[in-house]
Amino acid sequence: MSDHDVYDLPDKATAPEAFKSRIQRFYGYWNRRVDGLPFGEVSLFMNWGYLPAGQDEARVPPRADAVNASSVRLILELVGDTELAGRDVLDIGCGRGGTVHTLLSYFHPREVTGIDLTPENIAFCRRAVDAPRSRFLEGDAEQLPFADQSFDVVTNVESSHCYPHIARFYAEVARVLRPGGTFLYTDVFDPDDVTARRAEMSACGLDVLSDRDITPNVMLARAAEGDAQLAGFGAPAPVETDDVTAQSDARVLDLIMARPGSEMQVAMTEGRLSYRILRARKRERLASRLRGPHRG
Repeated sequence: MSDHDVYDLPDKATAPEAFKSRIQRFYGYWNRRVDGLPFGEVSLFMNWGYLPAGQDEARVPPRADAVNASSVRLILELVGDTELAGRDVLDIGCGRGGTVHTLLSYFHPREVTGIDLTPENIAFCRRAVDAPRSRFLEGDAEQLPFADQSFDVVTNVESSHCYPHIARFYAEVARVLRPGGTFLYTDVFDPDDVTARRAEMSACGLDVLSDRDITPNVMLARAAEGDAQLAGFGAPAPVETDDVTAQSDARVLDLIMARPGSEMQVAMTEGRLSYRILRARKRERLASRLRGPHRG
């Protein structure tokens, strides 16, 4: 039985729209599970977190009272020394708003926009991340509803592996960035694909400035927190249930939590997956060639 059968995941390459619909369904399930828990209203993060290991780049640590401090730390590492003060920032795949909240809390952007494919994510963000200088919209990372050159910085955290057409995503990032703008990007990658991903970004006018493997830091966070976080969701659907949808969603939840011993954690341990931070800059001389069909 293939992974697609086990997790009820359509193939991204041959059935991209079905895959997107399946992802929307799963994150609707995720939100319902989290919203029903005592800590639901303060659960802003979906990322795997980051624990320091001596080669850290964050300019500020998480505050002592930070909820989900390792997830906050991942965002601080992603930003590093990038200047965000007074900038217009777009967070693509904003989930439950943790990245937007962190950027507003630790830096001084002019405005941060969060966009996500899942309606339940956006509904939660609008309710829980009620902050000045923020806004949240439903939208597709492969067809962003913004005019050319609308943002100074684009962030994307642990989301792009869900995009069927990754080159379209990179082209959209380049299109909505202003000349000289910055793309802050972190996700899990097949190491064999990293060179191709960087080439695709370059073809869109995004020059990679740094590429940092943070797999050890992410694995430290998963080892420390993965089991407890999965347990915090409560018991999954019982194996004897006739609700095939609930069973499939519960299996995907176990997969993406990357708890110790899980398929995802083992793949990172064995080097079949790597977790990376990439920072790129939009090439100014290509700005006029990246205009797409969207106009503001």
